[in-house]
Amino acid sequence: MSMRIESTSMAELDTRTNSEHATPVVTADNHAPKPERDVVARRRPSVRRMLLIAAPIVLAIGAFIGYSTYREGVLYVSTENAQVAGQPVQVGAMNAGRVDRVDVSLGSTVRRNDVLASVALPSQVGTAQNGQPKLGFVGTADSHTNVVAPLDGVVVALPAPVGATVAAGQAIVTILDPSQLWVNANIEETNIGRVKVGQPVQVHIDGFNEDVAGRIEAITPATASSFSLLPTGSASGNFTKVVQLVPVRVSVNLTDRPTLLGSSAEVKIRVAD
Repeated sequence: MSMRIESTSMAELDTRTNSEHATPVVTADNHAPKPERDVVARRRPSVRRMLLIAAPIVLAIGAFIGYSTYREGVLYVSTENAQVAGQPVQVGAMNAGRVDRVDVSLGSTVRRNDVLASVALPSQVGTAQNGQPKLGFVGTADSHTNVVAPLDGVVVALPAPVGATVAAGQAIVTILDPSQLWVNANIEETNIGRVKVGQPVQVHIDGFNEDVAGRIEAITPATASSFSLLPTGSASGNFTKVVQLVPVRVSVNLTDRPTLLGSSAEVKIRVAD
């Protein structure tokens, strides 16, 4: 009886000793600090709430941008391929001679019948062997002819300097009438069917950095490539279709602005209501 009691006590002692020296089992839940688990748990619902709030806003912005793009395509025909154009007038003498003086400078405003330049006419200084008169310039005894402005405008070029010998009608001064400026816009052939004479146009002039109102004045009945010196057709078997451009004239009022011939422009034509 005493032996059983002793063996039982020894078994209980061994069990108690093993339990004290046993290596504790470490799990992921026991290893992670409790405060960090609480922060992650609280952060997940807040992210979901932010996504739920942001998703409708993003969808609304996308829908607005899509509708605006669609509306622009329906109501307007636009192009950035446009320039301010005009008709420069080249003025010269009716007789051949030498430019004696030029009375204007670039950018000068002139009125009709203003004297722009003076041309010295050659005088007879002898006779050639064949009996033809020999012409030359003798100085103060030479006769002169004045070059006058045929219209009101602004001087945009001086192609003949003082001392240059010019032929009859050769340009000495180039004048541009600022009231006769327009905008040339090149419209793609796929959109030209929607463009009509008289439609309102919004024109942005890059040189002025401002918008001006305009109106379709004329549509050229030919593409821009039709006037090219080089043919656009291909005689080989390889052909790449290219969208052609149709020149359209847009009338604008630029009389109260500095003359800037050739300035780039952006055109937006209202083609529907």
